[in-house]
Amino acid sequence: MLDTGFPTGAFHAAWNNESTMYVELSLLFAEHARLLARGGRYVCITGCYNDAYGLPSRAISRINAHYICDIHPRSTYFKEMAANRLVPVSVIDLTAATIPYWELRARTHLATGIEDAFLEAYKSGSFQYLLIAADRV
Repeated sequence: MLDTGFPTGAFHAAWNNESTMYVELSLLFAEHARLLARGGRYVCITGCYNDAYGLPSRAISRINAHYICDIHPRSTYFKEMAANRLVPVSVIDLTAATIPYWELRARTHLATGIEDAFLEAYKSGSFQYLLIAADRV
């Protein structure tokens, strides 16, 4: 994801789904910007913590520990996109739409014990699930 080996400007679109919490955003967006031709579109769906509330909540910390990841603050996404010539054209908050999934998952044999942390974080507003579309300028 960070060293793809593809040539610079080779793509008109790139998609990243739920993996941003495993890398440094500056490196990720630099690589996506490198891969995209000018005017190309980058899209990601990701979870981020809502830093308008301050530091990550206890629920976010539990999610990080469970998945051995580092959920980034929402503001860092936009700061690092801007630093790498990726201009958001659409941001859709999918948080409310995720809650029924986690409620259902918590009641199935697939439950891992992390479901309550997701539900707590989503319902409190400390965690957001966003679709971000950005153009490479």
